Amino acid sequence: MKVEIISKETIRPSSPTPAHLRRFALSAFDQFAPPVYIPLVLFYANAPCDGPESREILGRMKRSLSETLARFYPFAGRIVDNVCVDCTDEGADYFEARVTGIGLKEILQSPDPDVLKLFLPVDIESPESFHGRLVSVQLSFFNSGGVAVGVCLSHKIADTSTLSSFLHSWAAVARGGGSVAELPVPDLSTASTLFPSSEALSSLRPVKMMKQKCQSRRYGFGAAEIAALRARAASATAAQPTRVEAISAFIWKCAMESAASSGRSLLAQAVNIRKRTEPPLPPSSVGCLISYFTAEVDENDEHQEKDLLPLLVAKMREGMEDFFENDAKKFGGSESFSTMCELNKAVGELMSTYGPSFYGITSWCRFGLYEVDFGWGKPEWTSLCRSEQMNVVVLTDARDGQGAEAWVTLGEAEMAAFEKHQDLLRYAAPNPSAWTGPCEP
Repeated sequence: MKVEIISKETIRPSSPTPAHLRRFALSAFDQFAPPVYIPLVLFYANAPCDGPESREILGRMKRSLSETLARFYPFAGRIVDNVCVDCTDEGADYFEARVTGIGLKEILQSPDPDVLKLFLPVDIESPESFHGRLVSVQLSFFNSGGVAVGVCLSHKIADTSTLSSFLHSWAAVARGGGSVAELPVPDLSTASTLFPSSEALSSLRPVKMMKQKCQSRRYGFGAAEIAALRARAASATAAQPTRVEAISAFIWKCAMESAASSGRSLLAQAVNIRKRTEPPLPPSSVGCLISYFTAEVDENDEHQEKDLLPLLVAKMREGMEDFFENDAKKFGGSESFSTMCELNKAVGELMSTYGPSFYGITSWCRFGLYEVDFGWGKPEWTSLCRSEQMNVVVLTDARDGQGAEAWVTLGEAEMAAFEKHQDLLRYAAPNPSAWTGPCEP
């Protein structure tokens, strides 16, 4: 197969940013965010591949992206000194590509993490996320029909919630009609007002993340399997575990049991803090508004329990409640910045202490990514790409809204044992087909 770039251009906002909005202040959360891109590829089976209709789609996608950049005007600027965005309307990179030698159906029937990266416009860990374009887009058309829309948005100004808001706005503008009037206005000021940036972090520069020898695998969890896991994971501490809690703890358990290390382990779970601050932030708040809670187990825990799953969920629930009670409430007050510094320092120390027994989990569930419709229907599949960092797990919704997918990245030796773990295979399907169309072309 081949993905060939056939055109590249810069898409600028449809209207210039007013002079009084030229300096967009980052929040303290943004300052601490990693200098990487958030990647997403959306596959659409019904988009035409050629002819007048295809050309009309391309024009509409570019015009609507331009209008959306005017709404999210900081995304067309450039970060300055890790303190603000200079809203110069320099725009976003926009690529068009042609896919030959394979069809969309074949890609989705057996997704390959290395192949999926070809549909992204830029490397996830490119320094451009800090020094250059904050948004890049790639439309890849298949000769047999269908298109992959690859989007990379800098983590320095966004999280999954903001990425979802941006995509929904872009799609609504592309569809036109009443969709645009129903769009929520992006909240571009609340985060930096409540969590102002600090000049103390102005000298912070991105450190190139070393690529580790690791492997990524994708697993599917059906609704029935999730229900069974939730029932199995219940305890007095967490009588009704959530879908995310049950799957996260289950993968953590299987990963620990697959690793040739001591029974000590630590999990860091990402948290969207919009609903957790006092007062809560608007859902449309733009920025990288995430923090973490941790859960820890040691050798004694492992030896005392026949089934670790209920214990791990209970540990996660306790860690989450402690975070909400003692840390999240400090966000937005006079202790905001010191709390963030302490949390980031603590997580860094724990990563160093636990090393290969430290796991990070992020949930992309409930962000409505399967509702992003540019005018040719909802996506057949929405996909991440493989991580270059070890011991990372990302959960996403399945297309039916009931199941879930997990992208798991572990060291090579750990993955060799993990993918043979019998308990894992009782509940999770390795790399299930993402194609939901007819069996025959």
